Amino acid sequence: MTPPKRIAMIGLDAADLGSIRSWSGRLPNLSRVLASGPLSTLRSPADVLAGSVWPTFYTASSPGDHGIYHHLQWDAASMRLRRVTSDWLDCEPFWSELARRGRRVVALDVPLLLSARSPRGVEVLNWGSHDTLGPFACQPRSLEGEIRRRFGAHPMGCEIPVGKSAAELREIRDALVRGARLKGRLVRFLLDREPFDLFIAAFGETHRGGHILWPGGGDHAIPADALLDVYRAVDEALGEILDAPALADAGVIVFSLHGMGPNTSQEHFVPQVMDRVNESFSGRRSPGAGASRSRPPPAIVRRLRERVPARIQNRIAQAVPVSVRDAVVNRSIVAGHDWSTTVGFDLLSDLNGYLRWNLRGRERDGILEIESETFDRYNAWVRECFTSLTIAGSGERLVEDVQVTRERFPGRRVDHLPDMVVMWSGAAPVSRVESDRIGPVAALPSTGRSGNHRRDGFCVLSLPPGLPELSEGRDLARLVRGALE
Repeated sequence: MTPPKRIAMIGLDAADLGSIRSWSGRLPNLSRVLASGPLSTLRSPADVLAGSVWPTFYTASSPGDHGIYHHLQWDAASMRLRRVTSDWLDCEPFWSELARRGRRVVALDVPLLLSARSPRGVEVLNWGSHDTLGPFACQPRSLEGEIRRRFGAHPMGCEIPVGKSAAELREIRDALVRGARLKGRLVRFLLDREPFDLFIAAFGETHRGGHILWPGGGDHAIPADALLDVYRAVDEALGEILDAPALADAGVIVFSLHGMGPNTSQEHFVPQVMDRVNESFSGRRSPGAGASRSRPPPAIVRRLRERVPARIQNRIAQAVPVSVRDAVVNRSIVAGHDWSTTVGFDLLSDLNGYLRWNLRGRERDGILEIESETFDRYNAWVRECFTSLTIAGSGERLVEDVQVTRERFPGRRVDHLPDMVVMWSGAAPVSRVESDRIGPVAALPSTGRSGNHRRDGFCVLSLPPGLPELSEGRDLARLVRGALE
């Protein structure tokens, strides 16, 4: 059998294969897809750098090569967090080369894509994605107005990392259900209208729903079957898409680049632990001495988190411009640091703990000499302090591993990644830990997430046999390029 002349890729962002299988009787279209072709497990870097998954897929390269791991990353030149932009960390998707060779590409809501760049094709960015780097934009520009007129704004909005009430969780569920149905209609609209050689679209609703509506975990405010309701809406939309006449002679790939499961992040401890690490390393506090956080968060962030109800924080954050939200997050990370004495610091993260060193010659105000005796001693002390953490009352280990990113992901842009990643043991989030190195630490989880990332995704191919085997998400680029060349 010859390869198809056209391929359609439907991404279910962070969709969980185990959940799909457990709900198979209520997800007829997804069940049909799983039974239709070879099913492959796709490994991803989500166990270390969750935000690097989609750039790793669309560049077919390692995080150390493309350098993207989050929507807000550390800029060593300005000593602050900034939103990733194309003039800073530009990354080209694999379909750009296909477009230059004359293939027509239609791409819709591929997460963390930097800019529209296919003059012969159609690109829709940031309409209904969980992860975005910029505002809603289209190529051609005229399509933006048409989408607004026909479909309006996607109701998902941005995720605000605070707790949610039962009423807010119902609103989120309902918005994701409406959004999935709208996404299905928009995909059908583009399939019916636009000729293509490669069509790729992603549903962000499964990702947002997995984070906020994951069942269990002791959060009784989550409505019963809320996440199932989101998956059912995606399933219905998928059925409409697969019935499109444009797919009759096309190869179809349905995929998820990484999975989702119960939230096991302990990231709320990282700022205090790093303060203790730095104080004890510099001799300002003896190892094992308990203390309150020496670097208090800036006043505006402290008041928001401690005095303003979560529902009000959520509404304020939804109402202000993105630049304001980014500035508040940046202040929560950088405020209070004296860069002349800060050897290492924590970064914004969404699962693991991300740590950065204030390196001379890399950071604008760097003080730590790489490959020095101090550098080696500091690295060893950080690792020792984090691995010494145990859950108060049980003695269970809090940290499973501490990884050095330049060893795990070597590449030309590895300096844009965190220097060290703290990986948790898998216990449910706790509020108090102990260490014989830095003393007790107390902190409350505050993200409002009941679910979080898992490494493995999946892929189902409706393509002829004999194509390359798949083991990682970035293998999909090689497969598609080979099939369309």
